[in-house]
Amino acid sequence: MNLYVASNAEDFAERSASFVRDRVNENPRLSLTLPTGSTPLGLYQSLRHDHDRGNFQLDRASVFMLDEYLDLPTYPRGSFVEYLRAHLGDLVFNATTKRHTMVPDESDAFMSTYDRALDDVGGIDLAIVGVGRNGHVGFNEPGSHVSLRTHAVALSSDTLNDNFADVSENERPTRAVTVGMRDLLEARTVLMLISGRAKRDVTSLLIDERVDESIPATQLLTHADLHVLVTSDTVADRVSA
Repeated sequence: MNLYVASNAEDFAERSASFVRDRVNENPRLSLTLPTGSTPLGLYQSLRHDHDRGNFQLDRASVFMLDEYLDLPTYPRGSFVEYLRAHLGDLVFNATTKRHTMVPDESDAFMSTYDRALDDVGGIDLAIVGVGRNGHVGFNEPGSHVSLRTHAVALSSDTLNDNFADVSENERPTRAVTVGMRDLLEARTVLMLISGRAKRDVTSLLIDERVDESIPATQLLTHADLHVLVTSDTVADRVSA
């Protein structure tokens, strides 16, 4: 594991953006996954800024959504595809970037089609992932098996409380579809982004390199090219920036 500690939010955004830019410059045709949530917002803002100035493109890349809600009552409002469209705009949503979007479909046919698309590009070159407070990666919740590919999952109460803190239970989704741990573990490079005090426990497990089979984030410690970028408040006094 390669661990990097960002001194502040701006440093976190620039370090993650620099990492992604370097990988795309090395291989403009790479395949990558894009996470959602608050953690990658600075990354996306930086990449979109570069794109708007003509300095960064994903027009030859293959972009895969990492996950999506299955039963979001307000869909498409509040969906992850809407999130990516809002924060990345025509960097990804253009006529040339190969986009593989997830939809609210838990049929075997959809899962197989998504897996086949991953196979067709030779697997994931760069898996960009976030981490939940309970250690979930994508929507691979605690207990997810490493052999799973694209699959449907019941969302944990921790995940729902984190993602829908101000939303009543009858307006929350309960299920999602996600790229499985098998494809993330088989990715050529993994960039894991972690921010926030609430994620100190799972970050400590990663720093100690303690693999817990029940916690998906720690399963990635077995990966040969894992890069973990954390904010300084996440590691407290464990390591210095």
